[in-house]
Amino acid sequence: MKYIFPIIILVAGMNLISCAGNQELLTAKQSEVDSLIILANDLKGQIQDQEKLEAELALLRGQDAELQDALKKLSELQDVEVEDNRTLITNDLLFQSGSFQLSRKGKEILSNIWAVLEEHPDRQILIVGHTDDMPIGKEFKAAYKSNWDLSTWRALAVLHYIKELPNANPDRLTVGGYGPNQPIADNDSDAGRSKNRRVEIVLSKVIS
Repeated sequence: MKYIFPIIILVAGMNLISCAGNQELLTAKQSEVDSLIILANDLKGQIQDQEKLEAELALLRGQDAELQDALKKLSELQDVEVEDNRTLITNDLLFQSGSFQLSRKGKEILSNIWAVLEEHPDRQILIVGHTDDMPIGKEFKAAYKSNWDLSTWRALAVLHYIKELPNANPDRLTVGGYGPNQPIADNDSDAGRSKNRRVEIVLSKVIS
């Protein structure tokens, strides 16, 4: 009998060691499973992000095609010039010299432009006025302190006309004036100054 108790103790100890080993193994396996679950979730998230990105790119490609179609139609209009995503109209077609009142011809041109723009209600529209570098004439000094003022007033005149046209949404419209600071031609010639005196209508980003 004196040998039985040590044997029982030895067997019990071996069982405890076995249980401890199994527990460690189970813990290790559970850790592996947890890591695999985390990896699977990460991969799922990456797949979802990739699908979202592809959808956004497809949307942008569609919008680019839509924009190019709009610009093509604008370029076919009489008295306007299209450069990049900008529609350029010389001020001589829109206004009398030194004035920000739209001419009848100017209103006709803007109405034709709007007929194209209203087909794309998800696009913001930026209206920007520009002048040449000739100083404001003395007779206009009371109305405008500088060419910067004149360019802004002219852009505002275009904005106010467009916002009254059918289906115009004022939330789409933004206005600005750069005076003589962004010339597109040489101001040393009459032809160059004429090109610089302009209003640009820019099809901007998609309204979010």
